[in-house]
Amino acid sequence: MRKKPGFLLTTLLVLAACTNDADIIVLPDPSDPLPATAPLVTVIYDPDALGDKAYNDLIYQGVEKAAGRYGLRTMQLSPQNYQEGLAYIETMCTAVDLSREDTVRRLYIVAGTSYDAFLRQHSHVFDDVPSADLLYLETRKPLESKGSTFFMPYYGAMYEAGALMPLFCIKVAIIASNPEDETVAEAIRGFIDGYNTDYYAPDTMQWGPNEKKTLRTIYLAEHAGQGYNIADTTALKLIHEPYFSYDLCVVPICGGSGRLISYLMELLTDSEIMGVDVRLDASISNISVLKHIDRAVEQCIGQWLSPQGMPKHQTFGLSQGYTEVVIHPHTAFYKTVYKNQHNDALDRQLHEDAIRKEETYGEK
Repeated sequence: MRKKPGFLLTTLLVLAACTNDADIIVLPDPSDPLPATAPLVTVIYDPDALGDKAYNDLIYQGVEKAAGRYGLRTMQLSPQNYQEGLAYIETMCTAVDLSREDTVRRLYIVAGTSYDAFLRQHSHVFDDVPSADLLYLETRKPLESKGSTFFMPYYGAMYEAGALMPLFCIKVAIIASNPEDETVAEAIRGFIDGYNTDYYAPDTMQWGPNEKKTLRTIYLAEHAGQGYNIADTTALKLIHEPYFSYDLCVVPICGGSGRLISYLMELLTDSEIMGVDVRLDASISNISVLKHIDRAVEQCIGQWLSPQGMPKHQTFGLSQGYTEVVIHPHTAFYKTVYKNQHNDALDRQLHEDAIRKEETYGEK
């Protein structure tokens, strides 16, 4: 069989190169797998975040759904503590700085505000690296250097849920992770502002004329990034407080801690729990507030792969359908009380008011 000229030329060049002393050329084995060239998405979470069956697990699902849709590789990193997470961020910055000539596209997603100060100080390493991009969530403050951000305001959906709460319960306990995280503070403010309205006042509902609304806020930790995972003993001590004893609805704005508290309350109390981020089982909950961050993350990854790229900053809130309030239609309470006492026109007005309130809150 006659050899093609190109093959002969390549063979001669290899042989010529091997004639010098100590020059060794190793040709790749054709059977070896080629280096992966598919775009890579790496996610770095807040400490011990994955497994909360809520917010962070939704991010994970959104990334994996996008990977299946677009043929991407993924690496999802859930550090056990802040020091390990910071080491991941430092390694990310070093890797980006060393990959200036790399042609494989990489997107780094930082899913949490624990590393905010360090990230803002070092995100400039992305500036001159065309193949690497950064997505930081959730924050209202865009990055000064290269990188995209988005924020999912919870004010509107929580305002709507707070205003609807007297339909189900007038004694409420908000259990929050900490007072410093922006998303937590906004969710609390929205719920309290809605709860203090009179769309559905106690004296017009099934409650007696002397019944009054009461609300208490409990923080599990003091600082940003804390309070999302608590010990079983801490949760047990909390739900055995006298305030938790009768006719109570718990609003858990605390990630994985909320799932633990919900589980223990279902076993040990008759109190109700509002679903936050995900829909809870109808046996313990009449109402849930959903944050579809999985959809938002998938949307951003699609933008990243597009010729236009991701916008510098985006907002995904109530008006766009990324957050919403869901009334559970299969509960006994829904069938016997809610259907008779709520008002469709009033609900529509409340929803429109909540959207306007959210936009106004974001402008402050």
